[in-house]
Amino acid sequence: MKRLFTIGSGYFVYSLVPILSWIALSMILHNGKIVNAFSLIYPMQFIWVLLKSFFGTAANIRKNKENDKNSTWNSIFWGTIFSIVIFSLPLIFVDKYIAFFGQNIGDYKDFVIYGIAQLLVQVFFSLITEKLYFEDKEKIANIHLIIFNILNFILVCISAIIIPDVMIAFIVTLSILLCYVVGLYIWQFEKFRISLSFVKNIKYNAVEMLSSISMAITYFFGFQTVFLAGDQYLAALNVVALATDAQFDSMGAISTVTKVDLSKQRYQFKRELKNAYLFTTILSISSILLAVLLGYLYKASFILVLIYLVFKIVEMFITPYVSILQTFTQLEYSVFLSSCIFFIARVVNVLISVFLVSAYCTDIAYLTECVLLCSFIIVRIVKYKVKDGKLLLKKNKKENSCI
Repeated sequence: MKRLFTIGSGYFVYSLVPILSWIALSMILHNGKIVNAFSLIYPMQFIWVLLKSFFGTAANIRKNKENDKNSTWNSIFWGTIFSIVIFSLPLIFVDKYIAFFGQNIGDYKDFVIYGIAQLLVQVFFSLITEKLYFEDKEKIANIHLIIFNILNFILVCISAIIIPDVMIAFIVTLSILLCYVVGLYIWQFEKFRISLSFVKNIKYNAVEMLSSISMAITYFFGFQTVFLAGDQYLAALNVVALATDAQFDSMGAISTVTKVDLSKQRYQFKRELKNAYLFTTILSISSILLAVLLGYLYKASFILVLIYLVFKIVEMFITPYVSILQTFTQLEYSVFLSSCIFFIARVVNVLISVFLVSAYCTDIAYLTECVLLCSFIIVRIVKYKVKDGKLLLKKNKKENSCI
């Protein structure tokens, strides 16, 4: 439980501080619309997760599974290059990016540029923190998470107050953060051999990577529909996104703990499942309280906020059990089976979000996906048994291949 809260709290701070930054900016600049930029860049967050999953998480799992010491830094090298290329595209075509969502370019351009550039710096930072997590250095990783995010919050707020030109304020903030990340790269650097073997990372985190790609598509097209539905829907959606995003990111700790311990053959199924649901309950309560506060602050429709929030809370309580079973299936039983189930669920998700003309399309799509992912429960009943608190393959004679 301690490790779950340690990693989860790190993810929570990592996600919460940018949210607080958007809220603070809207107050400092006396412009309530600024906070909507958070939702405009929301789809790009899944590109960040994709890059972290492939070049960070998967690379470290591979290092443990294959005893490939070159895997981590070779992947960090390629991850840095690919991240710069990928995030440069929406920055270059930022006007078209904003227009795609039907919003006024002049209102949001500077803030969308800042938000996307900040995500790029976060990709660099997350590649190092993933390395630390897989080396069982959660406390060190969290210290840097806290420093990085507090520095981010203080810099952007002070810069926005004392520098008249908001874009210059953003450049100052991002430059200092980038220097901090470069320092981490130098501190953690290890000699490595540059190779194209990073492609092998796919099999160790294929499901999460597929998840990131599909969620990016879901929110790009789904949010386009929501934004065109009207300001009241946009306001309610933004309130709930702000209130639940950090909590959903924190739940990534459940997957991280499972992957780290599975790769090191030390996972206890029953204990960690119980801890995961206690963790989820705490996160859901905080989401409700935050949604009420933000709804009042931004004068969003109570009914619309409630509808969006109910979807999110239900999704929260489905996620832990499915996430654990999905991870076990992928790493210990069948990458193909795990990927197929997830692929079908995500295709349905994308189709609903793209073609359903409704202000609730993204939430309906994701909830439908969660229901489909419950197929892992069937796999659990058919293929696995619980013995001494561990999850074992029924036909597996070697009990050390378990969680």
